[in-house]
Amino acid sequence: MSDPQPATTPPAPRDDSAGAFDTRSLVIAAYVLFLLAWMNGITAIIGVILAYVKRRDAAGTIWQSHFDNLILVFWVIVVGFVLGLFSWPLAFGLFLAQWPVFWPATLSLPFVVGFLVFPLLVFWSLYRMIRGIIRAMEERPD
Repeated sequence: MSDPQPATTPPAPRDDSAGAFDTRSLVIAAYVLFLLAWMNGITAIIGVILAYVKRRDAAGTIWQSHFDNLILVFWVIVVGFVLGLFSWPLAFGLFLAQWPVFWPATLSLPFVVGFLVFPLLVFWSLYRMIRGIIRAMEERPD
């Protein structure tokens, strides 16, 4: 007779929930860093670095859309800030070059950016971040 082979158990299915939890935690941490950036301005840089580093690891998952959202919000805010910052010297340069013709129109550029564009940009970015953090907590793509 032959020796009976010992019964082998099939390998347990791999539990990826720990990896998903880690990525979920990183996404939520990045959103929190972005929200804190409205008070200090620096933590968004840490958040976008985190998003760039982990985006490749999250490829093909729901978390990739969250990292893409964070990167988009970061660059839109940076471009909006730079445009707002450069609107002041541009306006005053035009004001001095065209004195006294059209000076109210040239000085209105920083005020349009400051009182119309920037608040819209703030509300848009807060909406994207709050919506993103809620969806991340619900484990839904952004």
